[in-house]
Amino acid sequence: MLPQIFDQREGPLAVAYQRAGLDRSLNDGIITRAQALAVFNYSARLLGVDAFSLTCASAADPGRLGLLGLAMTSGLTLRQCIQNLSRALPAFEAGATTVLSVRGDEAFLRHHLAGGDPNAAGFLYEGVAAFLVQSIRGLMGPGWSPTLVQFPHRPPSKVRPFEEFFCAPVVFGAPNGAAICFPAAELDKRVSSFQSGNGLRWESVQIAAQEINSFELRGERLIDSCEKIIDGMMMSGKVSLPAAARTLGLSVRSMQRRLSALETSFEDLTERRRRQRAVELLADSNLRIADVALALGYSDTAHFIRAFRRWYGKPPAAFFSRG
Repeated sequence: MLPQIFDQREGPLAVAYQRAGLDRSLNDGIITRAQALAVFNYSARLLGVDAFSLTCASAADPGRLGLLGLAMTSGLTLRQCIQNLSRALPAFEAGATTVLSVRGDEAFLRHHLAGGDPNAAGFLYEGVAAFLVQSIRGLMGPGWSPTLVQFPHRPPSKVRPFEEFFCAPVVFGAPNGAAICFPAAELDKRVSSFQSGNGLRWESVQIAAQEINSFELRGERLIDSCEKIIDGMMMSGKVSLPAAARTLGLSVRSMQRRLSALETSFEDLTERRRRQRAVELLADSNLRIADVALALGYSDTAHFIRAFRRWYGKPPAAFFSRG
């Protein structure tokens, strides 16, 4: 889920979607974890916001989370709500688990993402923990706060915004995922915003979980994502296969194999997009040939002119002069 702050997909944030290989409408529904992280990370840099994960969590709306949002508000007590959340989570994110445990007087709500580097997934750990705390405050009252919050990744440059948000000590570099700690006595307190769980069909949750687990970035979906990423990379001046593969959560070799099975390659896609974009940009009489070369990721105008002559049998100036 990309929260409300990303509903404005024009302007700077549109670039973040493109760099992640996503359509602005997000009609596909399912995206890779790496793509979600790419959107968040690019957007944080574009907007220049500290602790951007907290901003996103604050903007997120449980009412728009479908099965997961319904599960979170379908219990009479906090314990039941958390248990429903844990059961529904596989339909929301593959490889993610949320487990509730009690040790003595303390309860621990742990969130773990299977596979990958926790430092790379730090944004998701922060955002999920912040969203969970926001949701529990909606159930228990705005004054609710944990006693401790732990994260598995390296600390950000500024820790204070996290402590102010959670109203609790925050520890980074802890093992075994993120954890939200709070008094166990609160588990059996009645929540203040109970909704009937009659509309929560667990069969739908299981079907959604199966769809997520079987999702693979292949075929036309892969080509479309690569082309969007290439377009974004051309604007930055450097088109890179390793960077594109990383954005899609694939190894370079795996991405090469998948594209080869489609009888193409990342290099072929890059050249095809440059050819298409060259014609589109040259149709704009306000752009110089040097501007077009730069927009296509060429550091040298001469390289672009040679490529254009190879594609169309004439230099871009001849194409441009014919209008």
